[in-house]
Amino acid sequence: MRKTVFIFAVFILFIAPVVSVYAQENPSTNLKLIPSQERVPQPDRPPILPPEHFIPPIGSPPSSAAPPPAAGNSRPFKAPVITSLERGKWYVQIGAYARADHVEAAINRAGTGVPMVIHSVGTAANPMYRVLLGPFSQSESKTVRQRFRGKGYDAFLRNGN
Repeated sequence: MRKTVFIFAVFILFIAPVVSVYAQENPSTNLKLIPSQERVPQPDRPPILPPEHFIPPIGSPPSSAAPPPAAGNSRPFKAPVITSLERGKWYVQIGAYARADHVEAAINRAGTGVPMVIHSVGTAANPMYRVLLGPFSQSESKTVRQRFRGKGYDAFLRNGN
């Protein structure tokens, strides 16, 4: 902890002022100092975390949950819905959602390059959907997990016992 504080203090006291003076004295460089108040969000850059990871501010009204997919609809999502995992197969979980619109967004974000299923684990009153890639062999699932972790997903393995 002390080492981190020391490094931070050295940066603030010695390195940052030198960079600031250098940027002001050499306008031909590409260094631009932009105060935080003047920074404008860039719409072409995707957010680091998808919107479903953000917690609403205190005092804001809760968003109404989207209704679960209709029970009579055999294909409520773009991916098949299952109620149990295939025995002996491996899956890569890339998300779990209570709202159907969040499931659809996760399906769209993941793309179509790998097989995908929606594992329904909730009840009609409290729906919960796991977005899973697979089924795979154990070695294939590890490869897919690494690929999706590289894309920023907090992916982990599930085994269909």
